[in-house]
Amino acid sequence: MMTISLTTIIAGAVVVLLAILGSLINPFLRSLRFTDEEESLESREPISVIITAHDNLYELEHNLQMFLQQKYPADYQVIVVCQSTDGETLDYLKRMAAENPHLYYTYIPESSRYMSRKKLQITLGVKAAKYEWIILTEPTCTPSNDRWLYTMARNCQEPNHLVLGYVALEEATKGVRRYDSIRKAFYLLHRAQHSYGYRTHMPNVAFRKSDFMREQGYQGNLEYVRGEYDFLVNKYAAYGDTAVELDCDAWLIHDEPTDKAWHNAHLYLQASRKSLTRAKSMMSLMAMDHLFPHLSLIASLATLAYAILMQDWILTGIAGFALLLLLILRTVIAHKAIRHFDDDISLHKLPFYEYGIIWRNLANKIRYWRADKNDFTSHKL
Repeated sequence: MMTISLTTIIAGAVVVLLAILGSLINPFLRSLRFTDEEESLESREPISVIITAHDNLYELEHNLQMFLQQKYPADYQVIVVCQSTDGETLDYLKRMAAENPHLYYTYIPESSRYMSRKKLQITLGVKAAKYEWIILTEPTCTPSNDRWLYTMARNCQEPNHLVLGYVALEEATKGVRRYDSIRKAFYLLHRAQHSYGYRTHMPNVAFRKSDFMREQGYQGNLEYVRGEYDFLVNKYAAYGDTAVELDCDAWLIHDEPTDKAWHNAHLYLQASRKSLTRAKSMMSLMAMDHLFPHLSLIASLATLAYAILMQDWILTGIAGFALLLLLILRTVIAHKAIRHFDDDISLHKLPFYEYGIIWRNLANKIRYWRADKNDFTSHKL
């Protein structure tokens, strides 16, 4: 009769417990409130939509039309702010404006230096906006349907001062990038729903013109080339006044990002993150989410190797069970959460995407360490 040693019992209990904890300490288990309500086209506040462009003629030709075809019961304007050197873009916008009364365009002068041109474009767009509520987005985005503006705008009322919407990456985008974007959304949108806005990586943000003008726009972080959405949310969010709109009608679809655009976004975040307030609690939460699943994985593999070496077949079975439990539970939880955003990332790839996060983060840090830090600032002091 085979006897079970105390070591086997303790080691087996520990690896199974770690597998459970490693599965349950998970951003995908922090609930987001989804709404999918049918509404008649009732009254709404007039809204201004700002799109900043630079060498984006192709994207505007493909995406702008849907912004101009929104079914909206009140007036709205779409303001495209480009740069004076974009001659072809200005010609295209001139033709479009002649055909559509919703479109207004302007540009920043070529002489604009020593501050982020992107933030200057946004500031100029805000000043040109006719209406109190403004939605900021990108020429690389397009509404998923003609009810995008209407659905976003239902949150543009008291007591809200910010509204965060969801942006889905185009289906052609690499699965690992779609996964990373959705995982970040669970962190950032959950935080905004349950306490306060911290930042956003999704260009679908509504805010009040009066707040922006009163607090002098991006004053305080003008030295950073990018981070305009992060700083907008971080500066103007206060407890209880940030709404999150997750109805699929309010989604924007983002064109597949190039490798350069994808990596640059992470580099700019590395540069500007230290200037974001309320960062410590988010960083601590993310660190905990990384620690437990990796601790569980290492413990299961180490126990499995030890058990095989010692020919403890009972412990081998328990360790193998713990490893499978961890991987299966995390895969199922992630898959179920991702389906909320109508994405269908392959099940068998999810464990690799999850456990590859720390290595992708490390790669981003190495790129930032090796980069010229002057590339991320406007003030070359």
